Amino acid sequence: MKAAATVAGIAGVPVDTAALLDWICSRTPPPRHSEGLNDPLSIAALMHFLLLADDSSDPVARASLNVLRTLLDDRAQAEMWGGDDLVRFGQTFREARKRLCVPYPSPTLLSVAERLLAVHKELEISPTEGRSVTTIDGRTLHVDPRSFGTVWLLACMLPSALAAAGFTLQHIPSFVWLPKFLSSGPAELAEELEAALGRTAALGLTELDRLERIVATLPSDLGVTRRSKLPTLMRLEASYPGLRVPAIARLLGISPQGAAKLAAQARSAVTVRY
Repeated sequence: MKAAATVAGIAGVPVDTAALLDWICSRTPPPRHSEGLNDPLSIAALMHFLLLADDSSDPVARASLNVLRTLLDDRAQAEMWGGDDLVRFGQTFREARKRLCVPYPSPTLLSVAERLLAVHKELEISPTEGRSVTTIDGRTLHVDPRSFGTVWLLACMLPSALAAAGFTLQHIPSFVWLPKFLSSGPAELAEELEAALGRTAALGLTELDRLERIVATLPSDLGVTRRSKLPTLMRLEASYPGLRVPAIARLLGISPQGAAKLAAQARSAVTVRY
């Protein structure tokens, strides 16, 4: 969720992780869906592209992605809320992924920075046409054409680029930071990436420590059988607090009635502070 919020900020559609969590846990529609803003793309489409770029072969990362996609059908959500965005950005996304994931001359941030800048120069998305809008009092307003940046697309694929270059041993989904405008040279961008990697690592360790503390507070004896899914649900709640019954049912493969009963058991077993 932090990665999605970071990429959304780069794309010019800022959201916070709480709003994303509400959507993922089926409590609300996608953030910004009804605010009437002239956004360059929908959050639903952005999330789909971000998850599409996650090609990690690490089993833990794949398991985490599978849990998220069980909660959120990102393709269906993107088609519902941002179908035009899939058409507008799809080909550019595929071209960028192809260019960023081919072998690099050296396993350095400088080589990654050089490739990012080269690919960015090649990417182009045609702006939409302007349009006229008539207000309720009869006035006609002209809305300027929307132009579309592509830095956020590169940010989605930055973890794959780092792994392809050999700079990281595996895909790091949370490392998606790029400056909003790629105006510096390769050396300057490499320095910015190095600083961002340090910040991302520190935040990741903080989040891991938080989750470990939560798991440590969970009761070890719940008075249930080994087949009970209650311990699993309580651990899932550490990452996705406030799961709704339909989401619990999908995650655990049980009926809505069973999910409701399990949720009640979890609430009565322990109160977890997040």
